[in-house]
Order: sequence, then structure tokens, then C-alpha cells
Amino acid sequence: MDTDQAFMEIRKDISDGRGDLVGAKTLALAQSDTDPMTRIKCLSLLKVVEDRETSQAILGMIMDTLPEDPKVLVQTAGALRGLDYPSSALSILKGMEQDDSVVRMSVLCLMDLEEYEEALDAIGRISELLPFDRVMLAETQSALGMHGDAVGTASKLLEEYPLNYQVRRAYVASLLLAGREKDALKYARAGLKDKSADSNAIAAFALRISGNCKAAAGYATRAIQIDNGHVGAMETLGICLAMKGEYDKARIVAGAINERSPGDKAALNVLSYCEGN
Repeated sequence: MDTDQAFMEIRKDISDGRGDLVGAKTLALAQSDTDPMTRIKCLSLLKVVEDRETSQAILGMIMDTLPEDPKVLVQTAGALRGLDYPSSALSILKGMEQDDSVVRMSVLCLMDLEEYEEALDAIGRISELLPFDRVMLAETQSALGMHGDAVGTASKLLEEYPLNYQVRRAYVASLLLAGREKDALKYARAGLKDKSADSNAIAAFALRISGNCKAAAGYATRAIQIDNGHVGAMETLGICLAMKGEYDKARIVAGAINERSPGDKAALNVLSYCEGN
């Protein structure tokens, strides 16, 4: 059986409720295929069935046989970070030449570890700030309680990139964290005039954070109907399902996110609401 067929079989086990078979099959696959991306995919499937013991074994294999290609190393670190192994990812990045791509990924890891002051310092070492870097800056400023700075950073970004989903989401998040819920919801509702997937996903995000899970799920569903691969909308829908106690449905959504964007942290965010259930 080749790797693709093996993954298809494992995914079928998960969808058919045979999660007890997944650990042994992913471990065997990881042992037979040393490609770090194959092992990353194994880790992502194990997250769905919450098999921590096998996950640790495969994580050890990845860390013991790291590739030499810097681009693959950054890719590996990013995938590990997305699967909630920021410390392992950061240890990889610290041993590399600190170009912008490495520093950028390090910032994400530091934010996951809630080392926000170090993250802010690292952002200052990025030589050419991209819009995404400024989104991280706004998020870090919010986390440090610098709400005025965060709203200012996000507002300026929004002026420059008014249609960018990540920028719009960062702007809404900065308002919500600054205690400006009315302004955040007003902005989110105004955007619905264009009837786009992004605008519906933004409204879903704002309403979910504000505690209106029923309405959030409705807007998220609408966004997915417009764009069935909208990861942000799927993340909100999955979280809302979990918050309503529909854990099996939430896990299916997490699996769909992983299919669409392997290693995306959005899937992990959904699964975190399902832990223990």
C-alpha cells in the first residue's frame, strides 16, 4: 500500500468511528516513510483522535531526523506550530539563519507560548514588514494590553488593505479586546452588504467572540455556502458546534479544515473545544 492509500484508509477509519486503529496505523506509516511532511500528516490525524502517546513518538522521529533544506525546515516548524508544538518548532528555528521567514515563524511560536514581549521584540527584527507581520503586531499589542496601539495598527492596515480577510479580522479582534464591542459589531454588520464569504466569516467571528454563538454559526454556514473552503468560517462553525456540545460534528469540521489546509492552526482551535468529550 502506498502512502496516499494508507492515508485514505486512516481517514476512513476516523470517519467510521474506528479511532482505536489510527494510532498503530499512523505509527507504522511514520516508521516506513521518513518524509517529514508524511509524519506531519500523521500527527494531524492523531490530533483528531487525541492519541497523545503515539503523537509524542512520531514527534520524536521528526525531531531526530530533521531535513537540511532551510525551506523544508521552516515548513516543518510551521506545521509543528500549527499542530500545537510551538516549543519544538521554536527549537528548530533557533538553530537557523535568522532571515525574515525564520523570524516571522518564531514570532508565531512565541505568541502561542504567550511570550508576547519577546514576540514584540522579534517583530522589530523583521527587516521588511509585510501586512501579515503588522497583523501579528496588532495581535501582540492587544495581548500586552496596548489596546490603543493595537487599534491604531489595525486601523491603518485596514485603510491600506480594506478587503483583506486577515486584516479585517485583526481589526475586529483589536476592537473587541479593547472593549469596543459595539464598534466591532457595527463594522462587521456593515460589511455584510457585499454578501461575500469573507464578510459573513467576519460577522461570524465577531458574534462568536461576543457570545452570540447561534448567530455566529448562521453567518459561518452562509460563508461556507459561498466558499466551501473558507477556513475562517469553518473554524468559527466548528467552535460553535463544540460550544453547543455537538462534538462529533465539530471534529468533522476540524477534519475538513485539515483536508483543506493541512497543519492549519484553525483545526487545532476547533479540537481544543472538544478535548475530554
